[in-house]
Amino acid sequence: MKPTMLIDFDDTLVDFIDAEIQAFYTIAKDYLNEATESDLQTFMRVNQAHWEAFQRGELNKEEVLNHRFRNFFARYDIEVDGPKVDHEYRTALSKATVKYMPHVLTTLDILKNHYDLYIVTNGVRITQLRRLKQTPFETIFKDIFISEDTGSQKPKPEFFDYVFNHIGNDRREDAIIVGDSLTSDIQGGINAGIRTCWYNGRDKVNDSDIQPDYTIQSFDQLVHLK
Repeated sequence: MKPTMLIDFDDTLVDFIDAEIQAFYTIAKDYLNEATESDLQTFMRVNQAHWEAFQRGELNKEEVLNHRFRNFFARYDIEVDGPKVDHEYRTALSKATVKYMPHVLTTLDILKNHYDLYIVTNGVRITQLRRLKQTPFETIFKDIFISEDTGSQKPKPEFFDYVFNHIGNDRREDAIIVGDSLTSDIQGGINAGIRTCWYNGRDKVNDSDIQPDYTIQSFDQLVHLK
């Protein structure tokens, strides 16, 4: 039996920042005279803060989706219908052209011969499924686990309990999770009692107490893990 590798989707397999940029400028033109790079960076910070609060259990997903644009545009003294703008944004996000992180497809072609591969993601279900349709991942991965289906999100142990209940609890002992987020993927792997590999493709500094078992800067380094 092959060992198990759980792989995050956004900013591990595909370039989520690129998709966010495409989606942001698509919707911003309807609300701002001319969106700038500064506006984009402000949105990124507001959005990230909301998702981090979600991971900590301070907000539920509906609150994230309803409030992030309301709070962003409030900085410009613009009042918007939060759910409506969020729906427009997620529609644009699902239509954004998928850009893979470097070396992903060639590396997956090797890994699938040595691991049973699974995607684990906290993204919004309908958006993730639409984006996945642009990829060949359904033929590479044995299954895809989205937090809306599992009833909880990374890094909660319940997310991983759901995964291993479906693929077999005996798979946990030789499993590893690969992801770009220390607070979601790596902390989640630690909570689940499995090995962890931090994909630091954007050369971030780890100034947290979360310590992965492995760190890689390039996705193709996965083929050398022991």
